[in-house]
Amino acid sequence: MHAPATFAALALALHAAPEAQRASAREPTAAAVADSAAAVDDTAAVARTHRFGFELDLVQPFIPTVGIIKPKFSWTVWGKPGGLRGDVLFALYIRPHIPHDILETIDEYMAGVGYRQYLWRGLHLEGLVLAGAAWGTNQFDGEDYTTAAVFAEANLGYRFGFWEPGGFRDRAHHTRGFYIAPQFGTIFSLGVADIGPRNGKPDWFLQGNLLVGASF
Repeated sequence: MHAPATFAALALALHAAPEAQRASAREPTAAAVADSAAAVDDTAAVARTHRFGFELDLVQPFIPTVGIIKPKFSWTVWGKPGGLRGDVLFALYIRPHIPHDILETIDEYMAGVGYRQYLWRGLHLEGLVLAGAAWGTNQFDGEDYTTAAVFAEANLGYRFGFWEPGGFRDRAHHTRGFYIAPQFGTIFSLGVADIGPRNGKPDWFLQGNLLVGASF
C-alpha cells in the first residue's frame, strides 16, 4: 500500500540530484574566487607600474657658461618598481645662444638615446649618446665655426620617488607619481666637434644634475 509513495519519493530524489550537481557547478569555489581576485590584483599592478617618465634637470640651466636644458623621457622596458629594472632614455640637449668660455656665445642642439639601470631601489647608473650640431664665434681666433657634435655622458644617481611603486607614500590607487633624482657624472666629446682653438681647455666635463620628474 506504501509502494507508490516510496517509488514517487525515489523518483523525486533521482531528479533532484542532477539539479544539485548543476547548481554546485555553477557556484564558484573559494579557490576560483581567490584566483580571480589575484588576477585582478595582477592586472591592477601592471596598470600602475608607472612605466613612463618625463624629467628635467634643475641645475645646469642656471650655471653661467653652461645653460643647458636637458628634458628626458624614460620608458621602463623590464623589471619591477623598487627592484632591478631598466629604462630606455630619449633626451634632448638645448643650449640656446649661451655665453661660453671658448666661443663668444654657443648654440648647441642635440638629441640622443640612453639606458638607465637600477641596481637597488632608486640607485642607478645611466649612459647616453647625443648627436647634433653647434656653432659660434671663437674667442681666440675670431673665426666662425659650425660643426657636428657627438657627446656621451655617464651618471650615477639615486631616485627618490613619491606616490609611485617602490617610493614614499605609495598607494594602490595612485596612477601618477613624482620623483627627484640627484646625479653626478661626466659628459665628454667623442672627437667630432670642432669649435676652433680651445686654449688648453678640455672637452670633457664633470657634471651634477638634479632631476625632477613625473611618472605615469
